[in-house]
Amino acid sequence: MKIIFMGTPVFSLHVLKKIIADGHEIISIYTKQDQLSGRGQKKHQNLVKDFGVKHNIPVIQPKNFKSEIDIKELKSWKADLAVVAAYGILLPKEILETFKFGCLNLHPSLLPKYRGPSPVSSAILNNDSETGVSIMLLDQGMDSGPILSQEKHPILANETAGELTNRLFVEGSILMSNTIKEWVDGNISPIEQIHKHASFTKLFSKKDGEINWELPAEIIVSKIRAFDPWPGSYTYSDQKLLKIISVSFENDSNVDVGRINFDQNISIGTKKGKIIVHKLQLEGKKVLNSADFMRGNSSLNGKILGVR
Repeated sequence: MKIIFMGTPVFSLHVLKKIIADGHEIISIYTKQDQLSGRGQKKHQNLVKDFGVKHNIPVIQPKNFKSEIDIKELKSWKADLAVVAAYGILLPKEILETFKFGCLNLHPSLLPKYRGPSPVSSAILNNDSETGVSIMLLDQGMDSGPILSQEKHPILANETAGELTNRLFVEGSILMSNTIKEWVDGNISPIEQIHKHASFTKLFSKKDGEINWELPAEIIVSKIRAFDPWPGSYTYSDQKLLKIISVSFENDSNVDVGRINFDQNISIGTKKGKIIVHKLQLEGKKVLNSADFMRGNSSLNGKILGVR
């Protein structure tokens, strides 16, 4: 089958590689435009594009699909199906109607729960015990298309959003593979979502990652897990950014709110309980475990964090 693949982040490669392994012909890859990054603000292409170039698959990078030229080019591939995995660009109705078998999209939640850009982080923030993967037919709404298949998966203890996302896309690649076969063979009847039960997620900003030490330790730990890798979790010490990377928590604490304490480990007081810091990074320095950090930053012991 001739398939156009649409995806941008590295975890979408799990889906691309699986459908190639199934013997489908990927006639083109659509991914977002190269991004500026680093101190020199140089353009860097993503790993999906790298994969396409390495395997001689045409890679197309439109800014959006507002241009008739871009729409005409996509139609010219005459693909049977589009597979979408975290592409990041909305597809207009004209494109959705281009393919004989439609556009199949992988969404890492149990739709209609957690529509939108941050389903995995939202599940962790809400302390859900499970989430899942949905394969749906794209329509013009926000993750509102009919469901073709769905699987539940547990959220593991201490799992970060990055780790969970990767795992869901590994599992989702298998579900996508099976769904393509069953859908094309006519063995699946799409199930409309119950739209009144839908919940929506927001796109997080860097500001969301600043830690509020007035919250209970358990909530802070959930936020740190949910915001790894983006937007990351941080506080301030002596005007310097301090990234908090890996933590656990204890409900009992004799440490003042926001105070960092060096002992057998690094602990920071919260409104209820304390967090135990395992990995952290001071601005301009490398990531350290707690033991190495305490040896090199003894002046921070006893400071109140978050004060600028």
